[in-house]
Amino acid sequence: MKFKFEGLEKQVLDSLSKKGRIYLVGGIVRDYLLYHQVDYHDVDVEIYDLEIEEIDAILSKYGHVNRIGKSFGILKLDTLPHFDFAMPRKESKSGKTHREFDVTVCKNLDLKEACRRRDFTINAFMYDYKNDQILDFYNGKVDLQKGILKMIDEKTFQEDPLRILRLAQFMARFEMKADKKTKEVCQRMVQKGELDYLSKERVLQEYNKLLLSIHPSIGLKFLLEIGAIIEPLETLVTCPQRLDFHPEGNVMNHTLLVVDLAALCRQKTSWPLAFMWSALLHDIGKPLVTTPEGKAPGHNESGVQVFNQYFNHFFENKKIKKYIKTMIYYHMHLMNMVRNQSKDYSYYKLLKGIEGIFPLEDLVCMSKCDKLGRLANRPETISTLDAYVEEKVSRLGKHALKPIIDGKILIDLGFQPNDEFKELLDWAYDLQMRDHDFESIIKLLKGRQNGR
Repeated sequence: MKFKFEGLEKQVLDSLSKKGRIYLVGGIVRDYLLYHQVDYHDVDVEIYDLEIEEIDAILSKYGHVNRIGKSFGILKLDTLPHFDFAMPRKESKSGKTHREFDVTVCKNLDLKEACRRRDFTINAFMYDYKNDQILDFYNGKVDLQKGILKMIDEKTFQEDPLRILRLAQFMARFEMKADKKTKEVCQRMVQKGELDYLSKERVLQEYNKLLLSIHPSIGLKFLLEIGAIIEPLETLVTCPQRLDFHPEGNVMNHTLLVVDLAALCRQKTSWPLAFMWSALLHDIGKPLVTTPEGKAPGHNESGVQVFNQYFNHFFENKKIKKYIKTMIYYHMHLMNMVRNQSKDYSYYKLLKGIEGIFPLEDLVCMSKCDKLGRLANRPETISTLDAYVEEKVSRLGKHALKPIIDGKILIDLGFQPNDEFKELLDWAYDLQMRDHDFESIIKLLKGRQNGR
């Protein structure tokens, strides 16, 4: 096999190879074996027989070198930002957080020993750049063929609890199973509370990868089985639904079906990651309002409440929070409007609620995933939804109405800017959505001004 490096990439690797031994490690080798091609977006190079100063000197000929992890022996080159250049190292945990590790850099470390710190056998391959050879000390090729994710070393694996979440997202991305012993070790780590020491940023990163995978439910089911799912998703397991509408059973069963459907259409949406989070959390409010009969009135409103309580701090990006909360709130609206054959006013109100947050097409996709994410599929309802939306869009468009009454008009009419100003504008806009024209709204405003 040969990796295709050209231009500057090849010059840098050839220069390093003349002085020391260099190996491509990690995901790039795994992906080549899996798919027989890679996109070279993330290249890890491990360099042997050279001190960090020697590596620095070679790389400096080709750009500016940044020692992002000097104590870890890791260097970056500004002209090859997708490359990491690292010395071989051994790691041992010295505390509870991911930053508390003792690192020993050793330029002549035994190759098999150097691979021992890696998480899974399928991530422990080394590609000998000079000799065009793959080194596989832990039988990773066999595990790839069998579709098995297996830890390399029980002791080193337990030193980083993030590996539990990495296992889940690898399962979902590659549609693989966890080795029995590896799963048992993960379960013990969860029971010991090891996940409590992970930062929300690291947890979020792994969940993002899981949700953008081929088959998200595989990883989510694994986390459920070992008790590692983020709160309050675990409450969905014990929340019943009406079996005539949801023969798949509890809310979690429904959610798992929905996220897999969402994964199939997410690339059609304006923001795939936000869309997937919305699919995962769309029914998060059901446990708060579900009746003994399995009905869940107002679960969209309670869903926003649960999001604010448990997930608002989870996301730093305000726009993704707005997207998810809005999708939770409106995820049922279209289907309800179809069922009730709602008039134009309801459609305009919906457009106003989502305007500037996500396009109507995103909500249509979510509505379909929600409707089909059950074992009582009724495909005819999807056709009815499409026909309803197509008719509304053809007549009314897919964007909220632009207000025909603004603050200047109110002032010209003699209204004084005060606390009631916004309420007046909202009232006028509501009249507009109810199909009142400009003259009609002006007349009603004058009547209100005169106390009529």
